[in-house]
Amino acid sequence: MSPNIKDHTVVGAEESNLEPLVPDDYFHSIFETAYDDQIEVVSLHLDDFLPDESGAVVLFSGEGNQIHLESGELLISSGVASSHITASGVDVTGLNVYNFASGLTLYSEGEVTIHTGI
Repeated sequence: MSPNIKDHTVVGAEESNLEPLVPDDYFHSIFETAYDDQIEVVSLHLDDFLPDESGAVVLFSGEGNQIHLESGELLISSGVASSHITASGVDVTGLNVYNFASGLTLYSEGEVTIHTGI
């Protein structure tokens, strides 16, 4: 072999022909690798919600359920709701609150893992 030619052969390597993941593919979301198969995870998309007249959505997920929300919108703020009743009459005092750039406000019993994709 000529000293000017370098051999870049890698022993034992296999070429991967995996297809790129589609961002909104439910079964291959970014959250899939974070948890094993024993944990129940509910994956939702922000576009699936139907807000009330004031732009609020209240999510009751039950104890121990992990909620993952995928969104194409920017999350503006999050925290715990002060004394408030939504336009649809739900008392959300003490629930987790998430405000999005579109004006949608999400209230949830438990914490929600949010992937904005931005």
